[in-house]
Amino acid sequence: MPKVVDHEERRAELAGALWRVALREGFDAVSVRSVARESGWSAGALRHYFADKTAMVLFAVDHAVAAVRERVAAANAAAGALSPEFVQTHLEQLLPLDDERRLESEAWFALVVLAHRDPAAAERRAEVDDLIRDSVESAVAALAELGRLGEGRVLAAEAARLHALLDGLVLQLLARPTRLTPPRARALLAGHLADLAHRAG
Repeated sequence: MPKVVDHEERRAELAGALWRVALREGFDAVSVRSVARESGWSAGALRHYFADKTAMVLFAVDHAVAAVRERVAAANAAAGALSPEFVQTHLEQLLPLDDERRLESEAWFALVVLAHRDPAAAERRAEVDDLIRDSVESAVAALAELGRLGEGRVLAAEAARLHALLDGLVLQLLARPTRLTPPRARALLAGHLADLAHRAG
């Protein structure tokens, strides 16, 4: 009787191999060949699931989005009630403050690069960027609900500013980790959120 192949189980196995390569060598080292070597599969067998690097990047980004959602849900459950601290924790899930989140951010930047020449990557980049903007808008709306958005501040404008700040923090945390450390990034974010409680200048 032919063996039944559990494709989802195999994809999960390959995902584990992909992230092990990325953790050990950086996301640039992720390729069909390196993941095949890590998983013990042949490159030909691996291409049944991931035809090329683009497919791997898309898979990695989907994994990152799911991981962020799980962390936000866990933080929400732990908080129990809306608070400024929860808003900070929520936004920190988008920053590369540890090895796992660093890889997620590297996958995002790989997607941004691929989007310039690959329509599927461009579409996914737009979708993920919309998810990030939605998350930031929710955070600003939560601050307003808590009475932590100063007089004269416009939600849409503050969401755009906060989104730009987060993008800048991500870039600097990845590019200059010795200059911008995770504690410093947390402090900068906390300072910005505190400033939002003041009247617009």
